[in-house]
Order: sequence, then structure tokens, then C-alpha cells
Amino acid sequence: MTGKTLNQGTDASQWEYATYAPKGETCPACMQPIASLERGYRGTLERRSGSPVVVYRPIGKCP
Repeated sequence: MTGKTLNQGTDASQWEYATYAPKGETCPACMQPIASLERGYRGTLERRSGSPVVVYRPIGKCP
């Protein structure tokens, strides 16, 4: 199963799927903490060095 990479923007197709965010996650777009077990979209961000990092974005809270 291949995942999609999160790029700058709001295209929903860039997110892999909706799930529950683990404790301690922060939204990379709005920098707000995500509550433990809050529903969100899972995606990845590419880094200049190293492997991509998994990120979560809350559903309906972040523009």
C-alpha cells in the first residue's frame, strides 16, 4: 500500500486516511496540539534529510 505525501495546501487527496491521533501530536499547519484520540487525517511530510515523518491534522478544526 502506497501512501501519499502531504504538500503545502489544502487538497484532501494528499492525506492517507482519517484515524485517531496519538497523544502528544501537534498539527503542522496551525501548530495547535491535537487532543489524545481526537479524529484527524494522517499524512507524511518529506524532510530534506532522512525519511518522511508522519503527521496528523485535526478534522474540521484546522483551515
